[in-house]
Amino acid sequence: MREYSLARTSNVRKAEELFTYLQKRPKTEMVGLGLIYGPPGLGKSRFARQTAIQNDYIYFRLEATMTAKAFAIKLLERIHQHFGMQSLKVRGTGSEIFSRVTDILENYNDIVIVIDEIDYAFRSQKILGSIRDIVDETLTTVVLVGMTDAKSKLLALDSHYFDRCNFFCEFKPMTKDDIKLLCDEICDVKLTDPLVQHLSKKTKGNIRKLVKSLYSIEDIAKERNLTTISPEHMTMRN
Repeated sequence: MREYSLARTSNVRKAEELFTYLQKRPKTEMVGLGLIYGPPGLGKSRFARQTAIQNDYIYFRLEATMTAKAFAIKLLERIHQHFGMQSLKVRGTGSEIFSRVTDILENYNDIVIVIDEIDYAFRSQKILGSIRDIVDETLTTVVLVGMTDAKSKLLALDSHYFDRCNFFCEFKPMTKDDIKLLCDEICDVKLTDPLVQHLSKKTKGNIRKLVKSLYSIEDIAKERNLTTISPEHMTMRN
């Protein structure tokens, strides 16, 4: 099995539109805030990380116990790493540290920050406020990544914050065409259409379940020395 990067599934194409739209917006007239959301297992975090790596964006993953000050410190460290700045011992209050973040970002027009696991920030108005200040005070593009109810939670917490989001992208279960595309990209054996159809029903469009199934399928193909595999060749493993 080949490791997959970013097969251009329907979710990926829509998420790419989000980044393109926000980066091409009239930056002095519109804030650059977007949200990617959806159920677990659909590849949101993988997309976010891979896109950040491939395009030299800043990727930041929130943690469950993170405070507003810890958020400011970690974000400042990521920014220093991104620009190759010398890492210094961070001192001061959370507000002072965050001011250093915005001071740096104000000098750049094309920075993109991807913040994953945004759901953890819903417990902290200070972290949400800090992110809002970034898009209000600088020209930075910020893309949030969260779970299924992230959009509704954002609206419930702060309607003004919700209104700042200029692009919402919902990750949905993969279609049969998406699954076929992913199978062709990562499998070392060819899967027949009936087997792809079976996988579509079995995994319900979930990437994690699909990859697990494909790993088992390839094991069976190797055992039987098959280059093409269909439901007739095997008994699917759970």
